[in-house]
Amino acid sequence: MVTNYPIADALIRIKNAQAVFKKSVRVPNTKLVKAVLQVLKDKKWIRDYKEVNQGKEIRVRLRYKEGPYPIPYIQNVKFFSKPGRRWYVKAKDLTPVRSGYGIQIISTNRGVMSTDEAKKKNLGGELICEIW
Repeated sequence: MVTNYPIADALIRIKNAQAVFKKSVRVPNTKLVKAVLQVLKDKKWIRDYKEVNQGKEIRVRLRYKEGPYPIPYIQNVKFFSKPGRRWYVKAKDLTPVRSGYGIQIISTNRGVMSTDEAKKKNLGGELICEIW
């Protein structure tokens, strides 16, 4: 399925796959999707990812919290920027997500990163999404 906004498509596919406890899921391959997946991997929200299908898709290995019953790391996604409306924030307006239990992803002039990294570097930019 080709969408107008591949990052939303990718994150919703990941969220839905975790809801039914799949081990991996395939998402569309774009530079922005790879950058967001790298942030999620660095923050340990997913296991890893790699290109498949001759570089057209990315296979994402999902991660669950350990215990007697697995709990998905990604349970909800909220999008701020959309193709018709971009959402920009300043560094001073960045706040913790869900008292530190979530993550926001921001695209800055220094690359895609989590908002806690952007706050440390005093960078603002386009707020892409919030995941918890």
